[in-house]
Order: sequence, then structure tokens, then C-alpha cells
Amino acid sequence: MNNKWSNHSIKARIITGISFGLGLLFDYFFYDKMPPGISFPLYILMIIVGLLVLAKLLRKQLKKEVLLILGLAIFFSMMVFIRASILLTFFNIFASLLLLLIVVQISFSEMSTKRFSIENYLKIFLLPFKFIHPLWQTLSDLFSFGETKREVLIFFQIMRGVLIAIPVLFVFLFLFSSADLIFHQYITSLLNIDQGAEIILRLVLILIITLIFTGAYTYTFRDQKSEAIIAQSNKKYIFGYVESFILFGGVNILFLIFIFIQLTYLFGGENNISIQGFTYAEYARRGFFELMVVVIISLILLLVIEKYITKKEDKYIRIFKFLSITLIIQAILIDYSAFTRLYLYEKAYGFTILRFYSQALIILLAVIFCLLLYKIYKNLNEHKFVLYLFILLVLFWAGMNFLNPDAFIARRNIERFEVTGKLDTDYLIHLSEDAIPVTIELLNITNQEFGKNYFQELYWITKNRNSSYFSKWQSLNISRLRANKILDLKVLELEP
Repeated sequence: MNNKWSNHSIKARIITGISFGLGLLFDYFFYDKMPPGISFPLYILMIIVGLLVLAKLLRKQLKKEVLLILGLAIFFSMMVFIRASILLTFFNIFASLLLLLIVVQISFSEMSTKRFSIENYLKIFLLPFKFIHPLWQTLSDLFSFGETKREVLIFFQIMRGVLIAIPVLFVFLFLFSSADLIFHQYITSLLNIDQGAEIILRLVLILIITLIFTGAYTYTFRDQKSEAIIAQSNKKYIFGYVESFILFGGVNILFLIFIFIQLTYLFGGENNISIQGFTYAEYARRGFFELMVVVIISLILLLVIEKYITKKEDKYIRIFKFLSITLIIQAILIDYSAFTRLYLYEKAYGFTILRFYSQALIILLAVIFCLLLYKIYKNLNEHKFVLYLFILLVLFWAGMNFLNPDAFIARRNIERFEVTGKLDTDYLIHLSEDAIPVTIELLNITNQEFGKNYFQELYWITKNRNSSYFSKWQSLNISRLRANKILDLKVLELEP
């Protein structure tokens, strides 16, 4: 058993070492050195050398068919060096990589291109997804050093949690940086120290390439029996507490940093923002949609992980509840930040249908988060949660109908006009007949020049409402009838 474990560990180290070398070569050959030329065939040759070295060390015999396909891959890669056409170069690179994937699939299995169907060739495009499980196995073998099965499983879960958390954190970091000028300023100053951004990017690129080749080589030299065992164990494994703790812990820390900046600047007043060199309006109108994406992704993460997490001891459930509830509270605060930005933007530029529905979506998401908070805290049955969610959506949409959005938008814009003297009459005319009972009041408020276009449009609507389009009984509508009645009463005032 120890000898077998040692062999797995040695194999993992050899594969990872060769893959890391290819990661470094990728950086040397291709980073900031586009378009590819002689570097591409040299890199393909290094990949093949890695395959041959591993075959020699692991005492595996390559098929003649595989050697032929490798020869074709070298030929097409050489054409990248010989030809300059962009389209031709693209297809040569594509053909070389596709041939390497075929080699990975058939090298040491019973499969052969002689028995390939169209379906088999189509499946080659999805082959890289099969590298994931062998990659986990190699990483756990690499750092095992003879630990017990439980310790290996914990390491496996930690690595999985870290690899899941990294892209999620990068997405949130990008969205926060795009959403908030001051947060972007901090991140930029942090990453620009001694060209830190470029160094981090290159290291991440090397790591990604290393992991890809580690998974590819491990899959190529896979043990068919071990693969069946791994597949069976993975079928039982869903999503553990270790992974969720790493993911939620990292996201919570990032959210906390962002919220601290929001408390200091967005909610702290205009003076704090002006110190950083931004106007209040400039700071407020940026980032609403990015923050909405953050909130929606957070909601999806919570729903998915809470549904598929494995159930264990009470102590793990308590920690999961704490991290989930903390994340929900922070997501609600970020939701409020988005609402505040949009509100400030509306104060500066007025209300529109898009801004109104965006605010309504923010409120709906906040209530959904509260419902999810209740579900997690009370261990609510999923069917009950979905039922409550359905009732919430029905009530929300019924409330929107009772509120009458177009009339609400018109009313708020007129109230803003009374304070600021600014009104976008061209936008008001595009609102539906629902807004007419409100907008007609402008006749009593102002006779200023800027309202002429709006009154002229209302007059045109009044004169044309008996057209064939409006006179069809199938188009009968209460709001339109009420608007027509109001316009009939005001037509004499509109005519001048």
C-alpha cells in the first residue's frame, strides 16, 4: 500500500513538474509577443516532448496511430511559422490543438480514430472538462506525503474551495472596481506598485497553464480502474462545508472592505468624496448595474450552495449559517448602496421607466434576501421557500399595477420641477395614457416656453384619438378612456 501511494506521489510530482515547465514556457513564448510565429511550433514540440518523457518514465508504449497524429500536429504548427494569413494561422492553431486533444483521448485507451463517429469527434471539444477530476487527484497526491484518507479528502476540499473562490472573487473585484471610483482608485494604486498588476497577471497565467497541462497529462496516463473509482466517489460528493467556508469567507471579506468604503464615502456625504477628486454626481451615477450584478450573483451563490451542500454535524451547520447570514446582510447593504446611487442620479437627472423598474428590482431583491435569511436561519423546507417566493412575486407585481408606474414617474418629475425648475417634457410625452391625469396638471403650473412641445403633442393626441387604431373596440382600455375624457375637458386650453 505504501509503495503504491509512493508511486502515485512520484507520478504526480513528475506530471506537475513538466506542466509547470510548460507554464513558464508559455509565458516566455507568448506573453506580450503576438502574433505567434516560430514560438508556436516550438511550444507544440515541447508539449510532445513532455508526453514522450512521461511515457518513457511511466513505461507506457505509444500507438503508431498516435505518432502519426503527433506528426500532423507538428506539420500544422509549422504552418504557423511559414504562413502569415491571419485566418489561416487561426485554423492551423486550431487544428494543432484539436489533434493534441485526440492524442490525449486515444493514447492509452482502447479507442481508435478508425472507430470514431461524428459524435466522438464532437465530444473532443468537451474533453478539457474531463481534465478536472484527474487534476484534483494529482494535486491531492502531490501534497499527500502519506497522509490518511481523511487528511487527503480535507486537502482535496481545500484545493477545490480555493479554486472555486479565486474566479468568484476576481469577478466581484472587477465589478466593485468598475462600480466605485474610489474603490477602483485604491485597487489601481495597490496593483500598480512596482508593476504588480502585470506580475500578478503573468503568475496567474502560468498557474492556469500549469493546471491545464497537469489535468491533461494525468488524464492521458490515467488508470482506467482508478478512474471508475473516482467517478463513483464524485457521484456521491456534492459540495462540502470546507469549500463553502473558503468561498463564503473570501467573499465576505471582500464585501466588508467594499462596504467600509461605501460607509466612508457614499453614505458619508459630499465632502468626503470631493477630497478624493470626484464630484458627488460623478461618483453617484457610476456603478449601479455592476452592483446589481454583484447582488444577483450573491443570491445565486447562496441559493445553489445552500441547496447542494452536504449535511454534516451541527457545528458545521452553525458556521455555515453564520457565514451565509453575514453574506446576506452585506449583500443587502450593497443592494442599498445601488439604490442610493440610483436615487442620487434621479435627483440630478429625473425619473425614467428604466430607473423606476431598477429601483423596484432593488427592493424586490432585498425582500428575497430577507426571505432567504429566514429560510437559512429556520432551516425552512425548500418547497415552502419556493411557495413563499412565488407569493412574494405575485404580490410584488400586483403592487406594481396598483402603484401605476407611469403616473408615479410623471408625479415625481413634476415635483422635482417645482424644486429645480428642470423638466424633460420630451420624455413625459412618451409615457402612456396612465400618466395623463398627472401630466395635464402642468397646464396649471407653467406657461413657460419649454412646455410648448409637450402641449402640442397632447393636442395632437386629442385630435387623433378617434383614428381607426383607437376606435376599435378590441383596444378598449380604462386608462385610455379616462385620458380621453380629461383631454376633452382640456382641449380648449391646449388649442392656443
